[in-house]
Amino acid sequence: MKMIARASMLLLLATSIVHTKRLEKCDQTPKLATVRTPTENSNLFKLTLVTKESRTHYLSDQTYVLLLKAMNETRPFRWFMITVEDPDVDNPYEVDDEKLAVDVGSLKTLDTGTQTRHSESCHNTVENADNTDKHQIEVHWVSPKHSDSDQRIRLRAMVAENEEVWYVGTNLTITLQKDINKPIDSPPLQASDECKLCSEARYEVIFQGVWSRATHPRHYPNKPDENGYSFMIGASHAYDYVLWEQGMNASKGLQRLAEEGDIDELQKEIISAISPTGGTRTLIRGKRRHHPDMSKPSHSLFRVDQIHHLFSIAVAMRPSPDWFLGTSRFELCNKTDWLKSAEIPLYPWDAGTVDGISYETPIPKTMTQPVRNVERVSVGSFDALSPFFQMNLRDLKPFAMLKVRRLDVFPHLDEDCDEEHQQQNAEEEAEEEGDNPEELSEPQVLGWSEGASCVQWGDWSPCLLDGGVCGVGNQVRFRENRGESLGEGYQELTSVDDHCPGVEETTQTRECYVPCS
Repeated sequence: MKMIARASMLLLLATSIVHTKRLEKCDQTPKLATVRTPTENSNLFKLTLVTKESRTHYLSDQTYVLLLKAMNETRPFRWFMITVEDPDVDNPYEVDDEKLAVDVGSLKTLDTGTQTRHSESCHNTVENADNTDKHQIEVHWVSPKHSDSDQRIRLRAMVAENEEVWYVGTNLTITLQKDINKPIDSPPLQASDECKLCSEARYEVIFQGVWSRATHPRHYPNKPDENGYSFMIGASHAYDYVLWEQGMNASKGLQRLAEEGDIDELQKEIISAISPTGGTRTLIRGKRRHHPDMSKPSHSLFRVDQIHHLFSIAVAMRPSPDWFLGTSRFELCNKTDWLKSAEIPLYPWDAGTVDGISYETPIPKTMTQPVRNVERVSVGSFDALSPFFQMNLRDLKPFAMLKVRRLDVFPHLDEDCDEEHQQQNAEEEAEEEGDNPEELSEPQVLGWSEGASCVQWGDWSPCLLDGGVCGVGNQVRFRENRGESLGEGYQELTSVDDHCPGVEETTQTRECYVPCS
């Protein structure tokens, strides 16, 4: 038994040795140096992060230009090293493999290998490939896709004039902190798992395309007459529902939308998730827009409530490998009120299912194996065929603008709500919206509310499809109004009173669905 116990202890010790390593700092001492101590750098050489943004913070998954430059034309350098690293390498201590896996991004060389190459002696390091005199070296650093909010990155350079004189430290080291500000296309409110508002709201969402040769000239498609956006497709939904999200695999519906511009599968996924206690509430659908009408807006209306207080949409880009535009988990409920309005820019997302770096992917398309997660299209690409070659997100113009605006608020006057508070809010909303009437130009999804006077509706028409034999369409019905007009509310009314003077015909539409099987 003692032998077995001793063997177990030895095995445990061996295992801990295998899984415990020391962080190693790259030794940038020149290999041919005869002097082992660096010379003080008196502004002779400088490492610079070339950016229009902050030089103390970095954004995730972006490309940054690093410039290593001799500040005196008469003092070139011959050798150099540039390393990107976690500053914790300064304090070596035993850590597990998780710490070793910290993502610090990667360095990319820009020439054909005549002056720069990746180092064989240090990780995440670029060095000289020859011994010629150099006045300037440019490399690119691609920041990590995902990192902790407090993560720091250090870029450290060495330059050597000869075997005896080399420099590190001052003006050759840059330390960056992750920029924790939200991406510029983020919704204004953080998604929350709870909404405490005792009311419902009705919204209009407007997708406005701005993709054109003028705004995005690089590698714009050769046949612009074939360009277009798919139907806008989406849903108002609960916190636990995900139409699409960065870092997750695309559903079959999203894959089909992104690859083919076909909304049928995604539409079925949304409709099958409709539930009063979770999932989705309203199917959002807006018109397709093709060249030359790509700049025309696509509209839709939808409802939200305490459970279904978020919305998500997606719009495919044609042509593209599997790229789409949209927003995910857009929160509309805050602590005191429903969001009144917001506008965000939209940039392409990659569904991760088809290989391709440009709009016009060769046919037949090559499927990505294995399938990747949904991520941003590779802005900052190093492939010259990419329309996003060496561009950052903040350098890129939007491909569309998304606007959302609140139209109505319907208080819930029940036992669980503060009736007086809700009534006061309703009166305030009525005053605000009465002062700023706005016309709805293209309602797609209509809401329902109780309360009416003096109306008599006819029967709904058959479901009129936009195209094909199944899917989403619209129904129409007419009514005689023997009293006040409903105006532009487009609310479905349930009470009927035939004892009112005056007659006025009014039309109402609603969305309908014809099963495909």
